[in-house]
Amino acid sequence: MDFVHLHVHTHYSMQSSPVFPAELFSACSRFGMKSIAVTDYCAAFNMPELFAEAENAGIKLVIGTELYLLESASHHQTRHTVSPSLILLVQNDEGYRHLCILLSRAAKDGFINGMPHIESSLLEACHGGLIALSGYSSGRIGKALLSGAQEEAESFVRYYKSVFGDNFYLELQNHRMPFDDELRKATIAIAEKYAVELVATNNVHYLERKDAGCYRAMVANRTKEKLSSQNLQAHAESEYYLKSPEEMAMLFPDISKALTNTVIISDKCTYAFKKKDHPILPHFHLPEGFSDEAAYLRHLTWEGAKEKYADSGADGISSEDVEARIELELGVIEKMGFSSYFLIVSDLIAASRRLGYSVGPGRGSAAGSIVAYLTGITRIDPLKYKLLFERFLNPERSSMPDIDIDFTPVGKQKVLEYTVEKYGSESVAKVIAIGTLGAKAAIRDAGRVLEVPLPVVDRLAKLVPTKPGITLEKAISEVRELKQFVESSPQTRELLDYARALEGRARNVSMHAGAVVITAGPLEEQVPLYVSNKIETEVRKYADELDLGEPDPVVSKTAEVADEKQVVTQFDKNWIEKAGLLKIDLLGLETLAVIDETLRLIQRRHQRTIELEKLPMNDRKTFRIFQEGKMAGIFQFESSGMQNYMTRLQPTQIGDIIAMSALYRPGALNARIDDHRNAVDLFVDRKHGREAIDYMHPMLEIILKETYGVIVYQEQVMQISQVMGGFSLAKADDLRKAMGKKKPEIMSKYEEDFIKGAVAQGVHDALARRVFTLMAEFAGYGFNKSHSAAYGVLAYWTGYLKAHYTIEFMTAILNSEIGDIERMKHLTDEAKSFGIATLPPSINKSDTLFSVEEHNGKASIRVGLSAIKQVGGAARAIVTSRMRKKREFINLFDLTASLDLRLMNRKALECLILSGALDEIDEHRARLIANIDKAIKFGQVQNRSVTLGQCGFFTSEHGGVMEDIHYPDMDPADPMPDSEKLLHEKKLVGFYLSRHPLSTYRRDWEAFTTLQLDAKEVTPARQYKVIGVVVSVKPYQDRKGKPMLFGAIEDFTGKSDFTVFASVFEQYGHFIKPEAVLMLVAEAEVSGGSLKLLVREVVPIKKVRSALVRKIILNIDADDQTQLEKLVRVKKVFADHSGGVPVDFEVKVQAGEAMETISIFARNTPIDADETTLEKLEEILGPDNVRISG
Repeated sequence: MDFVHLHVHTHYSMQSSPVFPAELFSACSRFGMKSIAVTDYCAAFNMPELFAEAENAGIKLVIGTELYLLESASHHQTRHTVSPSLILLVQNDEGYRHLCILLSRAAKDGFINGMPHIESSLLEACHGGLIALSGYSSGRIGKALLSGAQEEAESFVRYYKSVFGDNFYLELQNHRMPFDDELRKATIAIAEKYAVELVATNNVHYLERKDAGCYRAMVANRTKEKLSSQNLQAHAESEYYLKSPEEMAMLFPDISKALTNTVIISDKCTYAFKKKDHPILPHFHLPEGFSDEAAYLRHLTWEGAKEKYADSGADGISSEDVEARIELELGVIEKMGFSSYFLIVSDLIAASRRLGYSVGPGRGSAAGSIVAYLTGITRIDPLKYKLLFERFLNPERSSMPDIDIDFTPVGKQKVLEYTVEKYGSESVAKVIAIGTLGAKAAIRDAGRVLEVPLPVVDRLAKLVPTKPGITLEKAISEVRELKQFVESSPQTRELLDYARALEGRARNVSMHAGAVVITAGPLEEQVPLYVSNKIETEVRKYADELDLGEPDPVVSKTAEVADEKQVVTQFDKNWIEKAGLLKIDLLGLETLAVIDETLRLIQRRHQRTIELEKLPMNDRKTFRIFQEGKMAGIFQFESSGMQNYMTRLQPTQIGDIIAMSALYRPGALNARIDDHRNAVDLFVDRKHGREAIDYMHPMLEIILKETYGVIVYQEQVMQISQVMGGFSLAKADDLRKAMGKKKPEIMSKYEEDFIKGAVAQGVHDALARRVFTLMAEFAGYGFNKSHSAAYGVLAYWTGYLKAHYTIEFMTAILNSEIGDIERMKHLTDEAKSFGIATLPPSINKSDTLFSVEEHNGKASIRVGLSAIKQVGGAARAIVTSRMRKKREFINLFDLTASLDLRLMNRKALECLILSGALDEIDEHRARLIANIDKAIKFGQVQNRSVTLGQCGFFTSEHGGVMEDIHYPDMDPADPMPDSEKLLHEKKLVGFYLSRHPLSTYRRDWEAFTTLQLDAKEVTPARQYKVIGVVVSVKPYQDRKGKPMLFGAIEDFTGKSDFTVFASVFEQYGHFIKPEAVLMLVAEAEVSGGSLKLLVREVVPIKKVRSALVRKIILNIDADDQTQLEKLVRVKKVFADHSGGVPVDFEVKVQAGEAMETISIFARNTPIDADETTLEKLEEILGPDNVRISG
């Protein structure tokens, strides 16, 4: 018999069903069902996905929802109350529009107990095109009948019938519950009385009876219960599965009409979601004199051309080239109807600039459009960088262009506010992000509800690799230990079964980082909306953005989560455009904020305005930053792996940086050229002539020359297809996409077309096949050149600022990282490598943020007060007070008397003291700590007098210090040991401010260390040399009662735990004490991202140099005009300090555009390697040019 399930939940019911849509429709096919309804709770999340999956399975989908209703005033609704529900099914387009409105209003206005609800009155306005099912025992009528309220039940029937007419059905279910017989009879009786049709349903929450346990686990997870909880007994039945038509017939043997009505209802529902080829674009308000969007875009484009191509012929670009490209692009844009899209995006970017916030040079394939460049959407010239428009917009495919925009984090928020103001809040929304349960989280959730011991759950979860895309099945196939552990007991096998049922299911709703939808007309009529409580709010960070009014806490991060409503679409980024809605990604990029702050500092310090687009792109000093691997703060080039490749590559042109931006990605890094090299290695070898460049055919040289014959970009595949295969660029773009999908049947057709076109141009068949094969291999790692060019240029800009305005750049980037202890340490170390000192925090000299300060005749970076842990709003209060008083604080009591102590509590003051911020008024930190309470009481008296409106007893009316003021005496205290001072500095700011405890031995550390403590990769069983200061020691006894210990050691880069077993402890244990500087010879492993050491030998630091030094290395710069005079002085040091250690000279010389180092050995003049000798050499050559080597 025919039967259609009309009450079905998928995993989009948010932890109320484990059913994936594809699995549901596959099950329908197995049962021979031709149609099914999906009625997820209070939502229609990713509805287009459901229609796509149903179509793939050959199943007709009826879309609907199970909606919760607000109780009337006579029904008291508490957080424990389960609200009555109503099933709504969409008949037609009108019904879809009404469903969107109902779901949107429920989410925006009716959130109760964590679920959206609607008022009944809204049904009266939005019922057209909808079919309503009563909800059986969960609905108003069923609840009333079960409670004996017959008249109330009948009133609800009359109400629903008045609203929906014949589109209202009374629902019957048979889940073998105790009340089923009673409720079924009562429902049939009331249906006969009011002539309402019956419909049979099963409240489907899982696919098979055996899945009931997993469903209960999901409910337990949602309600924070255990599976054993009495509260879950209502879910103990196992009847909520997808029953076959035959099973449904057996449940309702005497009510066949209720079964056939399911088919009638399905036939009534004709709505089917169809992908929209063209979006519903909002109206763009044209300026006076323009009535046509295409004409206005054309006007803006040509005006931009007059400005940006005023110097005709620059960079080898002729006016004819420009005109031809403009006309080509405008023709395509106008033909495809996208003129208003470009105007909307251009307007948003212009708004950001008007508001004073930078916009990135481009992102994605949009950088390949000259129209985007000339209308200000992008900032790099596509003709100069040979970028393809067809990679962005294919004239032979009617797909929407995709322009993503990088703003500063604050600018992004401001532009979003501008968008809402311009187009109206009813037409703008963010895009939903639906969170799903990952493999590790699924194990932990399953373990919690099953009450599996935490150590078992923890071990199982930790055995799952931490990497993108990992699933439980992949983890078991990859990790033998995990498989063995799972199979070791029934408990772990059950745990994994339950985890599988939870994995990948929708778990929560949040908001996409940048996607925004803008449309014509109310959004709630076009797509269902939801509400996310997680809102990104950008916080002003930099000095020029801070008002010096009332002191507000300075926040160290650019994004906060606010507990407010944020309207989001119920379709995520993968499906929203298919609904015909315009999506624009407004993304916050911290690098742009760093650049803005750097430019402000340059303007303030040098009265100079830098225009990034006009920077020389062949600046030797900038390339040296990349060549030397000084990448801290360089956009997307900071990783150790990238630093390694850049020092090997020695880039000499912007094209090298762009290419590396494309190549340094997993695809190219994993693409094996031979046993020893990947695609990146091949590129480096080709640049330096270690392998001959092979263009394969003369016609390809112009395409591959900039990348040394290596196919790096997707655009190169398109150009090769065009030049050699005779493809149009549009067809070449189709080939690029086909290669990415690696579908053999599609690829073979393109291959034959390519070979045929190549042969027609005189290319040998075998060569054509070789080229096509190479292009196909490239698909595994090739990258979008337009995106690489935009981000490569952005990296170059940061490199230029770092090379020419180092202190301004480093200050700006430190401010962007306030609060990240490890990052601040790394950046101050980098600044030191440029000869820039970092000055400690000071209540009289520090700003709220890091700042540039002249110190002893040299520009230095002063630590901002907000960089000190736990200081919070006190930082801003101190700076504001100091500026208002126009004087410095003279002692601790003056400080507390000058501030509103509500903004600076005891802990904040203690942290200021321990960080050294008060050293200049009293360097005796222990004494300051001892007097905190007295100072706070003193300050409170002054605070009260101000509160009462009196003239401050201890200050003049103008805020100055009164000459006869009497401060309390300081109580005495023992001095704080230097080691304790250093410990507090490190803890509170992230790095040592007075000095590093290892600084005396930095030379030895640089020379003899074979493993830095920030290492993320090590070789098993290899013995490394580590030099550091012991920061903690924990004695222990092994199983035999012998002493051993655990400890931690720190160097300039990081910290590592170490273990010393009894046999090693017996010999070396007496050396290992807190604050001791030691060399550890140890084996290493990286576990959970942390380095761990197994110690084999310990050497006191004072014995290290004499045992290991082999030579002294002196760096000489051949371009330095004073080198001859310096070398004469060096020779005298050699004579005065002769000894037994040979000397090598490393001479830097310019070789074309790159730097080369030539080694010259001076082995006939050995000298001492003691500190006295080396310091004398440093006085002559500089501290970075003298080192020792083992």
